[in-house]
Amino acid sequence: MGFGSCDGQNGATVYIPQQLAVEAEEKVEDAEVPLFLRFINLLINDAIFLLDEALLLMAKIKELQIKRDSWNSLPTNYRQQNEENFHHLGLLARFHNVMSNETIYTLKWLTSEITSIFCHPSMVHRIASMLNYFLLHLVGPKKKNLKVKDLGEYDFKPHQLVQDICKIYLHLGATDRTTSRNILSSCDTRWKFAMDQKRDDEVTADAPEEFLDPIMSTLMEDPVILPSSRVRVDRSTIARHLLSDQSDPFNRRPLSMDMVTPDTELKQKIEEWLKKQRNISS
Repeated sequence: MGFGSCDGQNGATVYIPQQLAVEAEEKVEDAEVPLFLRFINLLINDAIFLLDEALLLMAKIKELQIKRDSWNSLPTNYRQQNEENFHHLGLLARFHNVMSNETIYTLKWLTSEITSIFCHPSMVHRIASMLNYFLLHLVGPKKKNLKVKDLGEYDFKPHQLVQDICKIYLHLGATDRTTSRNILSSCDTRWKFAMDQKRDDEVTADAPEEFLDPIMSTLMEDPVILPSSRVRVDRSTIARHLLSDQSDPFNRRPLSMDMVTPDTELKQKIEEWLKKQRNISS
């Protein structure tokens, strides 16, 4: 479903997601963080929390289902207590599954037409890591831990989740939506960087301390200097932080993206070191 523009009653403009995304990109360095960028950040936070909790609860239910037959030999009061706990766990699992299904679906819907804002440095690493993490749990070696009886009772839809996650991948990377060829070619190098992060982690394992982001402990791609604490952090890291807290994380003084200063000298040193390391490993 595409997005269209429309006017509200009395000629008032009704903002649609696509318009908000464009405006957010244009104002991403403004002192006040764009509302739509904050919304996407919170949506990703919700997706991570809800789906992580849902998968954890499903694994616990699978474990209890295996033990359930042995409860028959327990005294009545212990058996009843176990059954009540099991029922409560099931209700929690159903709630988190319903909410995570809807949240992942919302991300799929948004990325069907809005792509570049998700490839922005403040977002791309988070969403790539999130998708990789959940795809690994849903189809990887540990997927057997999620195979409970009566999936429908808990509204657990692993196949639908995998389909939605793959659709998000395609939305953010496909140049041709009818054939899905050249899946990563339309996203800029920042998305490719995020998708290749595991490979680069091996290359950068022994990076000098000054090259590492002090918050994430990862190699900085675009280091900036914070005005009051004078700490150097990666631009994408501080951008993500400011989506939820408009202060310097090292001294709690007010901070916005327009106040940070690029550290071009350090950036050049990192790029030269990384190029050398990649040549050695190739």
